[in-house]
Amino acid sequence: MRRRLFISLFCLTAIALPVPAVIVDRTAITVGNKVITDSEIARRIRLAAFQNGQLADLSLASRREAAQRLIDLKLVEREMDLGHYTRTSPADAAQLLATFTTEHFRSSPEAVRLSLAAIGLTPADLQAEFAEQADLLSFTTLRFRPAVEVSDREIEEYYRNHIQNGANPVSYADARSGIEQILANERADLDLDDWLRDQRKRTSIVYLEKDLQ
Repeated sequence: MRRRLFISLFCLTAIALPVPAVIVDRTAITVGNKVITDSEIARRIRLAAFQNGQLADLSLASRREAAQRLIDLKLVEREMDLGHYTRTSPADAAQLLATFTTEHFRSSPEAVRLSLAAIGLTPADLQAEFAEQADLLSFTTLRFRPAVEVSDREIEEYYRNHIQNGANPVSYADARSGIEQILANERADLDLDDWLRDQRKRTSIVYLEKDLQ
């Protein structure tokens, strides 16, 4: 009898105790076997606003734009996983954060932390963002840059249109290498866009939040 009474009192006590609130991060979109959550979308918007010195715009239009960007990044991430591409190391990502801190916050990590905290972010969020940006650049360079060919005619045309008559003109010989790099990067970016469009057609992308479509 005492045992039954003890169990009953225990159960009543457990029911009466407050239950901690559990925050559920909803899946907004699935990209193949990868997911994009609501918090990822909001975080991307805040990170972009922070880096651009702007206020975060969490409107539906902004969330749609961020969602599309995240879909592209998930496709690249999947390809990097499949191709065993080298990823940005934690040490390199930390160095990118340190460089940003030096250039924009007078080498004060505390100033960065406080600025990020004011918009619900952490230095770890920003460091992960820099690593993601570096991974995307590496993927584009390794996957598409080797196939790009820039002709002398294209380089000369760019020189005439953008440098020769500019405010600070330099000689063609001095500018040639830089122009070739600019044009090659632009071409690689276009090839990346074409690849992403193709991958979107080949991949099952499901919008669990229909408004983001």
